[in-house]
Amino acid sequence: MNPAAHIQVPRRAELARKAIRHCQLCPRNCGVDRVSGQKGYCKLDSSVRCYRDVLHWGEEKELNPSHQVYFAGCNLRCEFCSVAEWNEQPESAEIMDLERLIASIKRRKSSGAKNLNLLGGEPAVSIPGILELLGRLDASTLVVWNSNMYYNDIVDELMTGLMDICLADTKCGNNDCARRLLGCEDYMEIVKRNIINASQNCDVIVRHLLLPGHFDCCVRPILNWLSAELPSVKVSLRGNYVPPAQDGEAPLRYLQPDELEQAEHLAEEKGLTLIR
Repeated sequence: MNPAAHIQVPRRAELARKAIRHCQLCPRNCGVDRVSGQKGYCKLDSSVRCYRDVLHWGEEKELNPSHQVYFAGCNLRCEFCSVAEWNEQPESAEIMDLERLIASIKRRKSSGAKNLNLLGGEPAVSIPGILELLGRLDASTLVVWNSNMYYNDIVDELMTGLMDICLADTKCGNNDCARRLLGCEDYMEIVKRNIINASQNCDVIVRHLLLPGHFDCCVRPILNWLSAELPSVKVSLRGNYVPPAQDGEAPLRYLQPDELEQAEHLAEEKGLTLIR
């Protein structure tokens, strides 16, 4: 975290609490008063709920080991989500115990954690509590903002200087696939804007989960855009897609090795920096 930004955290936390009184943290623009107990699309009131806290070795190599802290609730409805139960019923997760979590962060750091990895769900919808947490940590803490990047400008303003690494978890390469698979109509313009903004303030890793059969509609457009607009960002192509149990719009098969090879070849052809 930038020390100057860290000093501003209490003020930013107060702004975040005001923002959820007529919540417009994300493009859903629900406008509900979460402080009074109302819930919007993310199904959260003002409570901040954590459901997992683990030292993880499965992120990109340069991030491992990473201390992952998962926040319940999300503003997307990905058909292939691996933690869907925590997004559909975030109240089943425990309310964040701030003192216990701070102690865990210190313990994980002493055990070798390189960073604090904030994810979900989608961390942006829990930003008042996240800012409260960051305000209690040492400014030297390396923060990874692990986000679907589908949020409004206020989130970017509140987090600028506090995230050291933005792990942008892109999912689709066009709005039609996003509408069918993620449940949103304006995915691409929002995500592109937020990735560009993040790249101006911190290190960015664009992670793309490869969907089987979505090379031309999703993989190619994302890599073409990155090559044209952000050629210096790091790119992580993930081939660990797990098909959902139920029929729907999401692919019902696993990714084939040649599909990953095709995506990696295109990224290299475009001159992008691939990391694993």
